[in-house]
Amino acid sequence: MKRQELIDAALLHYSLYGYQGATMRKIAAEVGIKPASIYFFYENKEALFTASFKQLLDNHFTIMKKILHEQQDAPVDKIFSAMFQGIVSHHTGDLQSTKAYVSLVTSPIPEIKVYLQKHMRNFANWLVESLETALRRSYPLIPESEVDRIIKQFVLLGNGVFWGIFLYEGEDFEEQVALADQMTQSLFNQLKLQYK
Repeated sequence: MKRQELIDAALLHYSLYGYQGATMRKIAAEVGIKPASIYFFYENKEALFTASFKQLLDNHFTIMKKILHEQQDAPVDKIFSAMFQGIVSHHTGDLQSTKAYVSLVTSPIPEIKVYLQKHMRNFANWLVESLETALRRSYPLIPESEVDRIIKQFVLLGNGVFWGIFLYEGEDFEEQVALADQMTQSLFNQLKLQYK
């Protein structure tokens, strides 16, 4: 239990203070233990944060996989909509972790950079493969160039939705998500005319 509490506290303090400001003393106080007790679980600060970031990245990947798995038999346009909604609910549901995720992705600490790059490549490959499978299931005659274009558009819109979490509030944010979904639906309406 303490190991998970330490990871949660490390991510919280990283999101609030950055890597340098998230001290072992603050993390220990958050969990209610002495700073020296952290070393029973983790060799040093880098080991604690590496474990924390790995969990953060793996959780994000797991959520996206779960959404796709739950929607695997749905029409491809519904899959894309569910992915947008999954991005929103996952990242707005835990803003502290999302802030840590943003900080990690935009300025990773050297100890986690290799893992982060590998994770991002694995996630991108999985996403492309999964969306391509869904597209080909719904549109067997779709050319490779069109598949590539649609996936790139989805990634662009998904990134916009993600960053919109920090740029917009309330109805403005809801409107941004709805617009991303409408743009995707418009794209699929065109595909239906061309490849069905």
